Amino acid sequence: MSISSALNSAASGLRANSRLVDTVANNVSNALTEGYAQRRTELTSTVFNGTGSGVGVVGTTRAESAHLTAERRAADASLGSATALSDAYSRMMDLLGTSADEAGSLMGLANDLETTLISVAASPQSLTEQAAVVESAKAVASKLNAITQENNQIRSDVETEIASQVKFVNTSLHSIDSLNEKIATLRTQGSDTASLEDERARLIDGISSVIPVSTVKRDNGMLAIYSANGGMLLNGKVYELSFTANNGGVTADMTLGAPLSGLSQDQGVSSGPVTVDAGIGSGPFDGGSLGALFQVRDSIVPDYQAEVDAYANDLIDRFGAQMPAGFLDGSGNGLFVDAGSGSGSAGRITLNAAADPDKGGALWRIRDGMGAATQGDAGFGDYLLAMSDSVSAPRSPAGFTYQSAAASSAGMASGIASYFAGVAGRSEENTSFLTGLQATLADNEISVIGVDSDTELSTLMVLEQAYAANAQVLSTIDQLMQTILEI
Repeated sequence: MSISSALNSAASGLRANSRLVDTVANNVSNALTEGYAQRRTELTSTVFNGTGSGVGVVGTTRAESAHLTAERRAADASLGSATALSDAYSRMMDLLGTSADEAGSLMGLANDLETTLISVAASPQSLTEQAAVVESAKAVASKLNAITQENNQIRSDVETEIASQVKFVNTSLHSIDSLNEKIATLRTQGSDTASLEDERARLIDGISSVIPVSTVKRDNGMLAIYSANGGMLLNGKVYELSFTANNGGVTADMTLGAPLSGLSQDQGVSSGPVTVDAGIGSGPFDGGSLGALFQVRDSIVPDYQAEVDAYANDLIDRFGAQMPAGFLDGSGNGLFVDAGSGSGSAGRITLNAAADPDKGGALWRIRDGMGAATQGDAGFGDYLLAMSDSVSAPRSPAGFTYQSAAASSAGMASGIASYFAGVAGRSEENTSFLTGLQATLADNEISVIGVDSDTELSTLMVLEQAYAANAQVLSTIDQLMQTILEI
């Protein structure tokens, strides 16, 4: 090897070492940066006229593991879905309650009503016992009203969140599309694109909890994005999603299409956005939090509302149609009244004003009947006994979906709580499991593409030795040149 070749080799070694040190330093400084993937600088030997002439830098590559990233993103979506569902169930159960011993639970209030009716039937003349019945009845009606209001609020909040997530996905897709273009341009110029790829990966990660996605590589480092169920999101252009939130909020009588918006997508057809299924599990963009939110709005909460409506209707019937005709008022109403019709009866049920002193009524109508013009015999207890028997009598559930066995009024309340507490519990367990799974898969991914500071520091020590060796070669060549010049 000539002196000039040795000089070139040593100089190229120093340049390569400087580039490697820069890469290691960048890795170490970003070890805790979320979404940062480890960098590696690739080297190649250089040859001139058939003779080795040192080392060249090919470029810097970004670590990736398509399999591990896909697994973790799938877990992101499953966790996003489970979290949206468990949050909704938690809000539902917070107001309903899970046991009769829980203060303010529907079961507890139903038991209280049954107990006060037993007491007043034994002492029909007691104003205290009459007042206790009125307060218990109002408490049950108020609880059903509050449950309905909360259900409406849950659906309204979900409506807002759906709009927010659709906007987030669209914005992220446009950002990814822009990054695709920049990456492709830099690739053709031979420039480093790792930082842009990090940002693109972070954006895709954000979408993955909303919609489960898969990516397909295109030319020059560009990516196409599809949903796990086959929906196209990005492939040379963005296929935007669209959703119109109902700004006036959501009430119990509102359903998909009447007037609630579904999910649509711009699929490039001249007729405009196309309606796509959402919240049914098999929709093109189901599987993450977005699909789960539609499920909450259109299925879970309405099903729950239908159960409490059925309970309210049963309560009205027990204290109305099942009572002696003489107990009813001129409109055929008993102790409870529903002034409307259709879905949401639990939100409309109230104590008959005739027995409510706060609305100009009188306590004694609990004893003498809703339509009584004047007080009757203080010892008259027929209607009180009839109410006590009716509220405690096992009846076949009408309008219920999740219970079929005959039960008392309190038993039906218990059935509602038992069913939904079970569903909520399983949902919470699933969320806990998926939280752990997602964390494990994220750790697995990081172990492959993330930065290991110990490894980087070990590499730095090797580079230090290599740098010193190349510097020593240059020093030796310099001494040789000095010796030659002195001859």
